[in-house]
Amino acid sequence: MSFNHHPRRAAFTLVELLVVIAIIGVMVGLLLPAVQAAREAARRMSCGNNLKQLGLACLNYESTYKTLPFNSDTGDDEAHPNNSGRRSVVNRWRQFSWLTLSLPFVEQQPLYDQINWNTAMSLRDPVNATLARTVVNTFLCPSNAQETIRTGQVEGYKHNGGGSGAGTDYVGNMGHIWGGWKDCAAVPDFPGPANNPSLFVKGANPGTPWVNGDYLNEQVNCNGLFRYYGSTKLAQITDGTTATIMVFEDMHYRGGNTPGQFDRRAGDDSAWMSPLAAVNPLRNPLNNRNPAWLQGNGDRRCHGWSSEHPGGAQAALADGSVRFFSNSLENLVRYALAVRNDGLNVQIPE
Repeated sequence: MSFNHHPRRAAFTLVELLVVIAIIGVMVGLLLPAVQAAREAARRMSCGNNLKQLGLACLNYESTYKTLPFNSDTGDDEAHPNNSGRRSVVNRWRQFSWLTLSLPFVEQQPLYDQINWNTAMSLRDPVNATLARTVVNTFLCPSNAQETIRTGQVEGYKHNGGGSGAGTDYVGNMGHIWGGWKDCAAVPDFPGPANNPSLFVKGANPGTPWVNGDYLNEQVNCNGLFRYYGSTKLAQITDGTTATIMVFEDMHYRGGNTPGQFDRRAGDDSAWMSPLAAVNPLRNPLNNRNPAWLQGNGDRRCHGWSSEHPGGAQAALADGSVRFFSNSLENLVRYALAVRNDGLNVQIPE
Protein backbone atom coordinates (compact mmCIF):
# COMPACT_ATOMS: atom_id res chain seq x y z
CA MET A 1 0.00 0.00 0.00
CA SER A 2 1.35 3.32 -0.95
CA PHE A 3 0.49 6.69 0.45
CA ASN A 4 0.76 10.04 -1.29
CA HIS A 5 2.38 12.47 1.04
CA HIS A 6 1.46 16.10 0.48
CA PRO A 7 3.78 18.51 2.21
CA ARG A 8 1.98 20.79 4.59
CA ARG A 9 2.01 24.50 3.59
CA ALA A 10 3.98 26.38 6.12
CA ALA A 11 2.06 29.28 7.73
CA PHE A 12 3.44 32.77 8.07
CA THR A 13 5.27 33.28 11.26
CA LEU A 14 4.41 36.18 13.52
CA VAL A 15 7.65 37.89 12.56
CA GLU A 16 6.87 37.59 8.86
CA LEU A 17 3.38 39.03 9.37
CA LEU A 18 4.80 41.97 11.29
CA VAL A 19 7.33 42.59 8.53
CA VAL A 20 4.60 42.54 5.86
CA ILE A 21 2.43 44.90 7.91
CA ALA A 22 5.40 47.23 8.40
CA ILE A 23 6.12 47.26 4.66
CA ILE A 24 2.47 48.02 3.87
CA GLY A 25 2.52 50.82 6.47
CA VAL A 26 5.64 52.34 4.91
CA MET A 27 4.12 52.14 1.44
CA VAL A 28 0.91 53.80 2.62
CA GLY A 29 2.95 56.48 4.36
CA LEU A 30 4.86 57.13 1.15
CA LEU A 31 1.79 57.13 -1.09
CA LEU A 32 -0.58 59.14 1.11
CA PRO A 33 1.14 62.51 0.62
CA ALA A 34 1.22 61.87 -3.12
CA VAL A 35 -2.50 61.04 -3.13
CA GLN A 36 -3.29 64.12 -1.05
CA ALA A 37 -1.18 66.28 -3.34
CA ALA A 38 -2.98 64.88 -6.39
CA ARG A 39 -6.36 65.58 -4.80
CA GLU A 40 -5.35 69.15 -3.93
CA ALA A 41 -4.05 69.65 -7.47
CA ALA A 42 -7.47 68.59 -8.76
CA ARG A 43 -9.23 70.89 -6.30
CA ARG A 44 -6.98 73.79 -7.24
CA MET A 45 -7.70 73.17 -10.93
CA SER A 46 -11.44 73.17 -10.20
CA CYS A 47 -11.06 76.36 -8.17
CA GLY A 48 -9.17 77.97 -11.03
CA ASN A 49 -11.94 76.92 -13.40
CA ASN A 50 -14.48 78.69 -11.16
CA LEU A 51 -12.40 81.84 -11.34
CA LYS A 52 -12.21 81.42 -15.09
CA GLN A 53 -16.00 81.21 -15.29
CA LEU A 54 -16.40 84.33 -13.14
CA GLY A 55 -13.85 86.23 -15.21
CA LEU A 56 -15.63 85.29 -18.43
CA ALA A 57 -18.99 86.15 -16.83
CA CYS A 58 -17.69 89.65 -16.09
CA LEU A 59 -16.35 90.05 -19.62
CA ASN A 60 -19.60 88.82 -21.16
CA TYR A 61 -21.61 91.09 -18.88
CA GLU A 62 -19.46 94.04 -19.90
CA SER A 63 -19.88 93.15 -23.55
CA THR A 64 -23.66 93.09 -23.09
CA TYR A 65 -24.19 96.09 -20.81
CA LYS A 66 -21.02 98.11 -21.52
CA THR A 67 -20.01 98.01 -17.87
CA LEU A 68 -18.88 95.43 -15.35
CA PRO A 69 -21.54 93.93 -13.02
CA PHE A 70 -23.01 96.50 -10.66
CA ASN A 71 -22.38 96.10 -6.93
CA SER A 72 -25.15 97.77 -4.95
CA ASP A 73 -23.97 98.37 -1.43
CA THR A 74 -23.81 101.59 0.53
CA GLY A 75 -25.10 102.99 3.79
CA ASP A 76 -28.56 104.43 4.33
CA ASP A 77 -27.84 107.23 6.78
CA GLU A 78 -30.09 110.17 5.89
CA ALA A 79 -27.58 112.54 7.52
CA HIS A 80 -25.12 112.02 4.68
CA PRO A 81 -25.69 114.79 2.12
CA ASN A 82 -24.42 112.78 -0.83
CA ASN A 83 -27.11 110.13 -0.53
CA SER A 84 -29.87 112.07 -2.25
CA GLY A 85 -31.94 110.34 -4.88
CA ARG A 86 -32.60 106.87 -3.48
CA ARG A 87 -32.71 104.02 -5.96
CA SER A 88 -35.31 101.86 -4.24
CA VAL A 89 -39.07 102.09 -3.86
CA VAL A 90 -38.61 101.60 -0.13
CA ASN A 91 -36.20 104.56 0.06
CA ARG A 92 -33.12 102.46 0.71
CA TRP A 93 -30.38 101.05 -1.45
CA ARG A 94 -30.87 97.62 -2.90
CA GLN A 95 -28.44 95.24 -1.22
CA PHE A 96 -27.44 92.88 -4.04
CA SER A 97 -23.94 91.87 -5.00
CA TRP A 98 -22.38 91.88 -8.44
CA LEU A 99 -22.29 88.08 -8.11
CA THR A 100 -26.07 88.14 -8.05
CA LEU A 101 -26.10 90.03 -11.35
CA SER A 102 -23.63 87.56 -12.83
CA LEU A 103 -25.93 84.57 -12.27
CA PRO A 104 -27.26 84.41 -15.87
CA PHE A 105 -23.65 84.34 -17.12
CA VAL A 106 -22.70 81.31 -14.97
CA GLU A 107 -25.64 79.16 -16.07
CA GLN A 108 -27.88 80.23 -13.19
CA GLN A 109 -30.64 82.04 -15.10
CA PRO A 110 -33.51 80.21 -13.28
CA LEU A 111 -32.13 81.32 -9.91
CA TYR A 112 -31.72 84.89 -11.17
CA ASP A 113 -35.31 84.97 -12.47
CA GLN A 114 -36.74 84.13 -9.04
CA ILE A 115 -35.07 87.01 -7.17
CA ASN A 116 -37.26 89.78 -5.85
CA TRP A 117 -35.40 92.90 -6.96
CA ASN A 118 -38.08 95.31 -5.78
CA THR A 119 -36.72 95.47 -2.23
CA ALA A 120 -33.77 96.86 -0.34
CA MET A 121 -33.34 93.51 1.40
CA SER A 122 -31.48 90.53 0.06
CA LEU A 123 -31.02 88.08 2.94
CA ARG A 124 -34.18 89.12 4.84
CA ASP A 125 -36.76 89.41 2.08
CA PRO A 126 -39.14 86.40 2.35
CA VAL A 127 -38.40 85.33 -1.23
CA ASN A 128 -34.72 86.19 -1.33
CA ALA A 129 -33.95 84.66 2.06
CA THR A 130 -34.60 81.21 0.62
CA LEU A 131 -32.80 81.89 -2.66
CA ALA A 132 -29.76 83.26 -0.82
CA ARG A 133 -29.23 79.84 0.73
CA THR A 134 -28.87 78.24 -2.71
CA VAL A 135 -25.36 76.85 -3.04
CA VAL A 136 -23.76 77.95 -6.31
CA ASN A 137 -20.74 75.73 -6.83
CA THR A 138 -19.11 78.28 -9.12
CA PHE A 139 -18.85 80.60 -6.12
CA LEU A 140 -17.07 78.07 -3.88
CA CYS A 141 -13.51 76.76 -3.95
CA PRO A 142 -13.34 72.96 -3.43
CA SER A 143 -10.22 73.38 -1.26
CA ASN A 144 -12.18 75.37 1.30
CA ALA A 145 -13.51 73.21 4.15
CA GLN A 146 -15.87 75.87 5.54
CA GLU A 147 -19.60 75.25 5.71
CA THR A 148 -21.36 76.10 2.45
CA ILE A 149 -24.31 77.68 4.32
CA ARG A 150 -23.07 80.44 6.59
CA THR A 151 -25.09 81.82 9.48
CA GLY A 152 -25.30 85.29 10.96
CA GLN A 153 -24.56 87.06 7.69
CA VAL A 154 -24.80 90.85 7.34
CA GLU A 155 -26.82 92.11 4.42
CA GLY A 156 -24.47 94.90 3.43
CA TYR A 157 -22.58 97.99 4.49
CA LYS A 158 -23.90 99.19 7.89
CA HIS A 159 -26.67 96.57 7.76
CA ASN A 160 -26.34 94.42 10.85
CA GLY A 161 -28.22 91.16 11.01
CA GLY A 162 -29.34 89.53 7.82
CA GLY A 163 -29.61 85.80 8.14
CA SER A 164 -28.11 82.73 6.57
CA GLY A 165 -26.70 82.52 3.09
CA ALA A 166 -24.67 80.24 0.86
CA GLY A 167 -21.07 81.35 0.73
CA THR A 168 -18.70 82.85 -1.77
CA ASP A 169 -14.94 82.28 -1.83
CA TYR A 170 -14.36 84.83 -4.60
CA VAL A 171 -14.53 88.62 -4.54
CA GLY A 172 -14.26 91.48 -6.99
CA ASN A 173 -11.12 93.62 -6.81
CA MET A 174 -11.73 97.09 -5.32
CA GLY A 175 -8.09 98.05 -5.84
CA HIS A 176 -5.55 99.18 -3.25
CA ILE A 177 -7.79 101.25 -1.00
CA TRP A 178 -8.41 101.98 2.65
CA GLY A 179 -12.17 101.82 3.10
CA GLY A 180 -15.06 101.38 5.47
CA TRP A 181 -15.45 97.81 6.79
CA LYS A 182 -12.25 97.01 4.88
CA ASP A 183 -9.93 99.09 7.09
CA CYS A 184 -7.56 96.68 8.82
CA ALA A 185 -5.42 99.21 10.70
CA ALA A 186 -3.16 96.46 11.99
CA VAL A 187 -1.59 96.09 8.54
CA PRO A 188 1.14 98.75 8.45
CA ASP A 189 1.86 101.30 5.76
CA PHE A 190 4.64 99.54 3.89
CA PRO A 191 7.49 101.68 2.51
CA GLY A 192 6.74 102.87 -0.98
CA PRO A 193 9.22 103.13 -3.86
CA ALA A 194 11.73 105.98 -3.80
CA ASN A 195 9.83 107.95 -6.41
CA ASN A 196 6.50 107.53 -4.57
CA PRO A 197 7.13 106.93 -0.85
CA SER A 198 3.46 107.51 0.13
CA LEU A 199 2.08 104.87 -2.25
CA PHE A 200 1.01 102.53 0.56
CA VAL A 201 0.03 105.22 3.08
CA LYS A 202 -3.54 104.87 4.29
CA GLY A 203 -5.63 107.68 2.81
CA ALA A 204 -3.04 108.84 0.26
CA ASN A 205 -4.78 109.72 -3.00
CA PRO A 206 -3.40 108.81 -5.45
CA GLY A 207 -1.94 105.85 -3.65
CA THR A 208 -4.16 104.08 -1.13
CA PRO A 209 -7.24 106.32 -0.91
CA TRP A 210 -9.93 106.26 1.74
CA VAL A 211 -13.39 105.26 0.50
CA ASN A 212 -16.48 105.66 2.67
CA GLY A 213 -19.17 103.25 1.54
CA ASP A 214 -21.85 105.73 2.61
CA TYR A 215 -20.78 108.41 0.14
CA LEU A 216 -21.56 108.03 -3.53
CA ASN A 217 -19.04 110.69 -4.54
CA GLU A 218 -16.21 108.69 -2.95
CA GLN A 219 -16.84 105.57 -5.01
CA VAL A 220 -14.62 106.93 -7.79
CA ASN A 221 -11.68 106.56 -5.39
CA CYS A 222 -11.91 102.77 -5.74
CA ASN A 223 -8.94 102.22 -8.03
CA GLY A 224 -9.74 98.61 -8.89
CA LEU A 225 -12.61 97.24 -10.97
CA PHE A 226 -15.40 97.01 -8.36
CA ARG A 227 -16.90 99.38 -5.81
CA TYR A 228 -19.12 99.29 -2.78
CA TYR A 229 -21.77 100.85 -4.98
CA GLY A 230 -21.49 101.00 -8.75
CA SER A 231 -19.25 99.57 -11.43
CA THR A 232 -16.43 100.40 -13.83
CA LYS A 233 -15.68 99.67 -17.47
CA LEU A 234 -12.85 97.78 -19.09
CA ALA A 235 -11.93 100.98 -20.90
CA GLN A 236 -10.91 102.43 -17.53
CA ILE A 237 -8.07 99.91 -17.29
CA THR A 238 -5.07 101.82 -18.59
CA ASP A 239 -2.45 99.41 -17.24
CA GLY A 240 -3.60 96.55 -19.46
CA THR A 241 -6.03 93.74 -18.78
CA THR A 242 -3.17 91.23 -18.45
CA ALA A 243 -1.75 93.13 -15.48
CA THR A 244 -4.94 93.89 -13.53
CA ILE A 245 -6.80 91.52 -11.23
CA MET A 246 -10.55 91.27 -11.71
CA VAL A 247 -11.60 88.54 -9.24
CA PHE A 248 -9.56 86.80 -6.54
CA GLU A 249 -9.86 84.14 -3.87
CA ASP A 250 -10.98 85.31 -0.44
CA MET A 251 -11.87 82.76 2.24
CA HIS A 252 -13.44 85.46 4.46
CA TYR A 253 -11.57 84.08 7.48
CA ARG A 254 -12.59 85.24 10.95
CA GLY A 255 -8.87 85.51 11.63
CA GLY A 256 -7.86 86.13 15.21
CA ASN A 257 -4.67 87.40 16.84
CA THR A 258 -3.98 84.80 19.52
CA PRO A 259 -0.38 83.62 19.01
CA GLY A 260 -0.26 80.29 17.25
CA GLN A 261 -3.97 80.31 16.43
CA PHE A 262 -5.90 81.23 13.33
CA ASP A 263 -9.66 80.90 12.96
CA ARG A 264 -10.45 79.55 9.50
CA ARG A 265 -14.22 79.76 9.92
CA ALA A 266 -16.01 82.18 7.63
CA GLY A 267 -16.96 85.59 8.97
CA ASP A 268 -20.33 87.32 8.82
CA ASP A 269 -19.69 88.89 5.41
CA SER A 270 -19.30 85.76 3.30
CA ALA A 271 -22.68 85.15 1.61
CA TRP A 272 -22.74 85.56 -2.17
CA MET A 273 -25.90 87.67 -2.28
CA SER A 274 -24.43 90.25 0.12
CA PRO A 275 -22.61 93.07 -1.71
CA LEU A 276 -20.30 93.61 1.27
CA ALA A 277 -19.09 90.02 0.90
CA ALA A 278 -18.56 90.15 -2.87
CA VAL A 279 -15.81 92.81 -2.96
CA ASN A 280 -12.53 93.46 -1.18
CA PRO A 281 -9.38 95.50 -1.70
CA LEU A 282 -5.94 93.97 -2.23
CA ARG A 283 -4.21 96.08 0.41
CA ASN A 284 -3.67 93.21 2.87
CA PRO A 285 -0.76 90.85 2.13
CA LEU A 286 -1.62 87.59 0.40
CA ASN A 287 -2.62 84.89 2.93
CA ASN A 288 -2.06 87.23 5.85
CA ARG A 289 -2.00 85.22 9.07
CA ASN A 290 0.48 87.36 10.95
CA PRO A 291 -0.96 87.77 14.48
CA ALA A 292 0.43 91.29 14.63
CA TRP A 293 -1.55 92.23 11.52
CA LEU A 294 -4.94 91.07 12.76
CA GLN A 295 -7.47 92.80 14.98
CA GLY A 296 -9.10 90.07 16.98
CA ASN A 297 -11.42 87.18 16.36
CA GLY A 298 -14.24 87.89 13.94
CA ASP A 299 -12.94 91.26 12.74
CA ARG A 300 -14.17 91.22 9.16
CA ARG A 301 -11.87 94.07 8.16
CA CYS A 302 -8.71 91.96 8.11
CA HIS A 303 -9.49 89.13 5.72
CA GLY A 304 -8.32 89.44 2.15
CA TRP A 305 -6.65 87.58 -0.69
CA SER A 306 -6.40 84.06 0.73
CA SER A 307 -6.79 80.37 -0.04
CA GLU A 308 -6.19 76.86 1.24
CA HIS A 309 -3.84 76.07 -1.64
CA PRO A 310 -0.28 75.43 -0.44
CA GLY A 311 2.04 78.36 -1.12
CA GLY A 312 -0.33 81.00 -2.49
CA ALA A 313 -3.68 81.85 -4.05
CA GLN A 314 -5.28 82.35 -7.44
CA ALA A 315 -6.85 85.27 -9.25
CA ALA A 316 -8.61 85.94 -12.53
CA LEU A 317 -7.12 88.79 -14.51
CA ALA A 318 -9.14 91.27 -16.52
CA ASP A 319 -8.30 89.45 -19.76
CA GLY A 320 -10.08 86.34 -18.48
CA SER A 321 -6.93 84.35 -17.70
CA VAL A 322 -6.29 82.75 -14.29
CA ARG A 323 -2.96 82.82 -12.46
CA PHE A 324 -1.52 81.39 -9.27
CA PHE A 325 0.47 83.84 -7.14
CA SER A 326 2.98 82.96 -4.44
CA ASN A 327 2.73 84.05 -0.81
CA SER A 328 6.07 85.80 -1.37
CA LEU A 329 4.49 88.25 -3.82
CA GLU A 330 6.08 91.67 -3.34
CA ASN A 331 3.94 94.52 -2.05
CA LEU A 332 4.63 96.69 -5.09
CA VAL A 333 3.63 93.91 -7.47
CA ARG A 334 0.43 93.30 -5.52
CA TYR A 335 -0.30 97.02 -5.72
CA ALA A 336 0.25 97.05 -9.48
CA LEU A 337 -2.07 94.05 -9.91
CA ALA A 338 -4.73 95.73 -7.76
CA VAL A 339 -4.83 99.17 -9.37
CA ARG A 340 -6.15 99.59 -12.90
CA ASN A 341 -4.38 102.86 -13.71
CA ASP A 342 -1.20 103.20 -11.62
CA GLY A 343 1.19 103.35 -14.58
CA LEU A 344 3.80 101.32 -12.71
CA ASN A 345 6.42 99.48 -14.71
CA VAL A 346 6.43 96.28 -12.65
CA GLN A 347 7.38 92.79 -13.75
CA ILE A 348 4.46 90.43 -13.07
CA PRO A 349 5.86 87.01 -12.02
CA GLU A 350 5.21 84.14 -14.41
